[in-house]
Amino acid sequence: MGLVKKIKEINWGYLWLALLIGGAGILILAYPNKTLDVVAITVGVVTLLLGAVQAIRVLSDKKRGFKFAVGIVAASVTVIAGVLCLILRDKVKEFIPSLVCLFLVIDASFKLQTVVRARQFKSKACWALMVLSIVTITLSFITIRLEGGEDVKKILILFGLSLVADALGNLFSFFFVGSVEKAEREKILAENSPEPPAPNAEQTAE
Repeated sequence: MGLVKKIKEINWGYLWLALLIGGAGILILAYPNKTLDVVAITVGVVTLLLGAVQAIRVLSDKKRGFKFAVGIVAASVTVIAGVLCLILRDKVKEFIPSLVCLFLVIDASFKLQTVVRARQFKSKACWALMVLSIVTITLSFITIRLEGGEDVKKILILFGLSLVADALGNLFSFFFVGSVEKAEREKILAENSPEPPAPNAEQTAE
């Protein structure tokens, strides 16, 4: 039962993120141009399909009014964006590293908040997560700063390393965050638990 309880306390989302982001980072380091081509095509196809589905849903509604007009415009814009992503995927590839690195900065910032929460429990493991988060933020900012430069290979290497660093942070969080949340719950329960009544004078005399 103890093992089952520990498994339930684990946040499995961190593991899936670690595998996906780490795999993407390794692929970009190994095959930078091909990987970004696949990502750009995937973004275009998914956007196009979302627009098509949205258009079908709007057109299936028999009511015609302001909501219908807004839905048609949104679906049309989404379809056009998907088509442009497929046609201009070489241009789209230029923005992918910056957009993803912006997400990595936000994700690593949340990990730093977890580190701050964990410090009150005097956990030595929080320092490793802090270092990984700072490395992720630093590499991501450098990638964003160099975006559009001539040294494309260097940018892609930094981009791949940013992904790998964030993946390691997520992998570490997979084992670490659950224990922090458990410690916080125990602290809250201890603070809110009623104190035993103090003995009165007669009971003390007895």
